[in-house]
Amino acid sequence: MLNTNIQAVVLAAGKSSRLKSGHNKMLEKICGQEMILFPIKMLENLAIETTVVVGFEKERIIACIESMQPDQVTFAHQQEPAGTGDAVRCTADNWHSDHILILNGDMPLVTAQIIEDLYKAHTESNAALSFVIAHNNEPSTSYGRIVQKDAQIKIVEAREFTGDVHEHCCINAGIYLVKRSFLQEHINHLNANKTSNEFHITDLVAIASEHNYVVKTTVAPFDYVRGINNQHELWAAEQIQRSNLIKHWMEHGVRFSVAQNVHIDLDVTIGVGSYIGCGVHLLRGTQIGNYCTIDEYVSVESSTIGDNSRVYPMSVVKDAQIGANVAVGPFAHIHHACVIEDNAVIGNFVELKQTTVGAGTKAKHLTYLGDATIGNNVNIGAGTITCNFDGTNKHRTTIEPHAFIGSNNTLVAPIKIEQGAFTAAGSTITEDVPADALAIGRARQINKHLYAQRLRNRAQGTLNCEPKAYTGPGSDTDKHTFTGAIKTVHDTIMYDDQQ
Repeated sequence: MLNTNIQAVVLAAGKSSRLKSGHNKMLEKICGQEMILFPIKMLENLAIETTVVVGFEKERIIACIESMQPDQVTFAHQQEPAGTGDAVRCTADNWHSDHILILNGDMPLVTAQIIEDLYKAHTESNAALSFVIAHNNEPSTSYGRIVQKDAQIKIVEAREFTGDVHEHCCINAGIYLVKRSFLQEHINHLNANKTSNEFHITDLVAIASEHNYVVKTTVAPFDYVRGINNQHELWAAEQIQRSNLIKHWMEHGVRFSVAQNVHIDLDVTIGVGSYIGCGVHLLRGTQIGNYCTIDEYVSVESSTIGDNSRVYPMSVVKDAQIGANVAVGPFAHIHHACVIEDNAVIGNFVELKQTTVGAGTKAKHLTYLGDATIGNNVNIGAGTITCNFDGTNKHRTTIEPHAFIGSNNTLVAPIKIEQGAFTAAGSTITEDVPADALAIGRARQINKHLYAQRLRNRAQGTLNCEPKAYTGPGSDTDKHTFTGAIKTVHDTIMYDDQQ
């Protein structure tokens, strides 16, 4: 932890036109977290009091930062975009520590070690101003160049630099540590840039050097001081962050089949011995247990998956709690506060919404279960759906333990199927089913013998070419009347207990 004689100013007021997002770039997400939160959390961990300069979309920036409930963050408002020097000047009323740390808010990969190294070099050399540099000789870079001649050092803005990038191979990272006394004396002496008409904090380096103050630099890897001004730089920073996360989980016993094709967010956790397939997305708030298998092209968000469970390819899991030894998918969709308990099976093309599935229950094929509570060891037949919405309100279906739901059932909620009950295949169930009862809710099948030929003849315009007459069960002389191919049953179905 650093000394208490340092406070930070984070610059987050600007709008990047090159990013072309239409929003403040600080709100762009990298591995599931807004860009501005990276430096804020890093400073919070170092126990450095921080002032954030806001401007464009200030309400959204403030709301984003306050969502993490920081201990020591305040805000200053830059009324008009007039450069980094003006932004720092907006925080002058908050200065009270001996040293002021200034950094750009669009640097998501900055580490605490970089700040600690800068602080150590700054205080040990008694510098008036210290700043971080990095090696980068790409001529197209948008970073200011370090130009040093004899004892004089200055930062030349990228658009104004005309020298040799190999000779001046270091760039300004945008992280400064300044004595408060020096900053108070010189911040109001900055001149507006002739090209942009903005006040640049980089000019303080030239002022300090010209007045023979001690100016100190520390070197950091370029990848960790990258700024974000366009979509390519955003992509590059996320690639680095994601690679670091995957490396971390590999070191903790997780296997990735094609690591470069996996997306993983910052707060995801993965248990030892788990396997992550190609194209998997593990998004915010996800916890994967030990020895799990997450197969190809699965998306898991804000969900927990218990030990030894498997999610088969092409499945989507969001806002769900999945127990141990559970199988999900392929092509399953689990969403909106679902709970799947241990040893359950949710199979091919099954969708669950706001549903609890008990331990050992199986719904293996082509099923929709919405707003349902399903007990332990229930069998859900293929093609079963819960009719949970009446056009105005959602209603719940309750299926108690050890029930057996036949294939192609329509369960019209609100409804309760009690313990051990059976429903026949092809049934529409509209009333509660008592425990251990058999519910049949389907029309009786009638076979009209030789009637197929009559339909074909009618379609061909040869209705008079009648097939041989048939007068047995299902003929025109029995109890069933046909209108075309539509049949109406007049008799009464008798069940075994009615005979």
